[in-house]
Amino acid sequence: MRKQCMLVFNPHAGKGKVKSSLFAIINGFFSMGYLVSCFPTAYKNHAIELIQYHGSAYDLLVCCGGDGTLNEVINGVMQLEKPLPIAYIPTGTVNDFANTLNLSGNVEKAMEIFAKHEFFACDICGFNERYFTYVAAFGAFTEVSYDTPQSAKNMLGRAAYFLEGLKLLPKITTYHMKITAADRIIEDDFVFGAITNARSVAGFQSVNTKNAQLDDGEFEVLLIRMPQNPLDLQIIITALLKQEINEKFMEFFTASSLIIESDPNANWTLDGEEGGQPALIQITIKNKAVSFLV
Repeated sequence: MRKQCMLVFNPHAGKGKVKSSLFAIINGFFSMGYLVSCFPTAYKNHAIELIQYHGSAYDLLVCCGGDGTLNEVINGVMQLEKPLPIAYIPTGTVNDFANTLNLSGNVEKAMEIFAKHEFFACDICGFNERYFTYVAAFGAFTEVSYDTPQSAKNMLGRAAYFLEGLKLLPKITTYHMKITAADRIIEDDFVFGAITNARSVAGFQSVNTKNAQLDDGEFEVLLIRMPQNPLDLQIIITALLKQEINEKFMEFFTASSLIIESDPNANWTLDGEEGGQPALIQITIKNKAVSFLV
């Protein structure tokens, strides 16, 4: 008897290129012994609803879309009694999580990888009642991902994020945060903060995380203080480009849990999607919670 495969795809991600590849995807998984059912997403959080209602009937979940679609898929899968293994075909603009796992957006190459049936059990991070796969962030430029029009992402790719980010430069502000980890308490004003479980964020190698492990039960925390003058700003930019930590302006450490008393004006993003303005945040990590075909 064939196994059951649930294919969830965002028809609008990355110029809608997945639509022309659907037959190849379905045929590929059929050749691997699966019967494939297709579920296109139609609105925000639709993937979560689809998985909640139908996911328990399937043996494998295939996700086609960008990091935002994958975030919805993860939030759906984590609510199942037994999380489904995931085959992720990235079709978005930047695809940070796929870059970390060396997953190809080329359907033919992806199917060659998936046919080997090799699974990687990956950590999943909790953000209060929600989940994220690779980054929760606040501050400078975090609004860029979900404020950038889809048409601009499709036409300009990564450059669209830079152009949108330039508009935000005059509006950069500081946020007062108190972060409590197992071995430290940090309280200060920051222009940016990120909790990551990836080697690539926004299409670039993350600071000091080139050796980050996605299955070690820990995430990385980066906090950046406000530069006081153009020279300070240049020092911060240089450190980021070199993937180094400047201790005067940056805090960097690893942890398995955090309590954050957040500035109520801080907008959070989860995997590039809007995360709200929670005043109290508990960040946890579920070790090896979801398996990916890699």
